[in-house]
Amino acid sequence: MENKDLGDELDKIEGLKDKKFNVLGISMTPTTLGMAFAGLSSVIGMLYAGFTMYQKIEEVASLDVGAFEQRMELINDKIDNQEKLLTSIEGNIRDTKQQVYDIEKRVNDKVVYFETKMDKFENKVEKTKEDFQDQLQKALNNPLSDG
Repeated sequence: MENKDLGDELDKIEGLKDKKFNVLGISMTPTTLGMAFAGLSSVIGMLYAGFTMYQKIEEVASLDVGAFEQRMELINDKIDNQEKLLTSIEGNIRDTKQQVYDIEKRVNDKVVYFETKMDKFENKVEKTKEDFQDQLQKALNNPLSDG
């Protein structure tokens, strides 16, 4: 591929390279016309960007800071209420745990008391049984005795 000079190519197209145009009373070549278009496009682009930025700044400036502060205060109040509620729930759980512990202790005490009573009763029954067997054996060994 051979390198071609744009100026040479423009010369071939009806002598466009050196041709001058009159635009708004100003004489221009195609190159200066292209540069003018590029410069004008840049200026318009910068103006559009500036206008867009101005709109954004106006939008931010028009925000109602007081409304945001009220909303934040409301959110903080709700968070505080949730913290109080959580603290209350934690206290209730602690109280409930203590009540369950107390009930378990009373039940265990009753079970120990009942087991102690049962042991005493079983011992009495066993002693009564032994006494009865001794008396029965004595009576069988000596039927004429008075007991």
